[in-house]
Amino acid sequence: MPEDGIKKSIQLQEIAPSDLEDVARFISRVSGSKAPLAAAVARLKWILLENPAREPGDPLGWLLRSATGDVVGCMCCAPQKFCLGKSIFRLMMANSFYVDDQYRGSGALIFLKYLQLGDRYPLFVSSANAAVAQLWRKRGGCPLGNSDHEILGILHWPPVVAESVYRKFGSDSVAQVAGALASLAFFAQRRLLPNTATGKLQLLRTPEEAGRVCAEHRSEKITSCRDAAFLKWRYFSGGDPTTRLFAFRQGNVEGERQFMVAVNLLRRGYKQQIRALHVLDIWGETDSKSYLAIAAALRREYRGQVDMLVLRCLDPSLQEALTAHGFKVRPFAAPIAWCVDKSGLLPAKAWYFSPADGDMFL
Repeated sequence: MPEDGIKKSIQLQEIAPSDLEDVARFISRVSGSKAPLAAAVARLKWILLENPAREPGDPLGWLLRSATGDVVGCMCCAPQKFCLGKSIFRLMMANSFYVDDQYRGSGALIFLKYLQLGDRYPLFVSSANAAVAQLWRKRGGCPLGNSDHEILGILHWPPVVAESVYRKFGSDSVAQVAGALASLAFFAQRRLLPNTATGKLQLLRTPEEAGRVCAEHRSEKITSCRDAAFLKWRYFSGGDPTTRLFAFRQGNVEGERQFMVAVNLLRRGYKQQIRALHVLDIWGETDSKSYLAIAAALRREYRGQVDMLVLRCLDPSLQEALTAHGFKVRPFAAPIAWCVDKSGLLPAKAWYFSPADGDMFL
């Protein structure tokens, strides 16, 4: 069908709560998710309807329906509070931007509708693929937070080597043989992180505990508002049993400042064979020595349970410290985090950015 005919056969609609099951079904289909529909709907309701930053008048997003009534495209909108000192700003995050291949050109209708929100909010995404990143760049977007790569600390080589070989040759049997042979490379583990790194992780079991740790820190950069409402919603109500929060103290002195560390477990790889521990947030700002100590503490905490540690959006000095101790850099095709602020609603300041600002959509 000619492109003009496709555009005439679809309708652009604002997402209503009654549309969420159809939207969740569509997202599951195009993303390849194997989660039950009920779980996908519950997660979408959590992100959109239970979000404590949402206010009356905030759109849930937009969808495209075909002539038969099927959802063939969508973008969801989730507000999030950021702060700079005592000033609070609400940004509108774009997430779950998908368009069926047959209607790919019509995705611009959704994106242009989203851009119209720029008079009311700074616009933000933390999960852009290369094609979406091009849209943000063309609209004057600025990439954020060293988000064009991730840092990997490989603890168990066989499944990671299997993934690399499969991506190169496309053969499962060759990948499995390579993974088996990779056991010979275990010596590389001994170079990952200094043995002298000290520090202790203590599990945080309530939002109040987490809030007290977060309250110990301030930043002169734009950063996520880690208030009680956000912490409760993000880490204690999302239904992901692998998400855990820790307080980290490098020394043993009572009253010494603590850092909040948030992680979750995700499966990665062509066969979901890689057990990855994603560091969702480390708050507050710290030096490279403390970062190494936190990474070493996570390695000890999850010994035998994960194959790699994954960190994103680190400043150059922290990246250099980790790569000097055996971590690897995995580049992306384009930055995954972008901001458009055409109305100048944000102060011209640096960002303290972490994947926790949008990790649930990656």
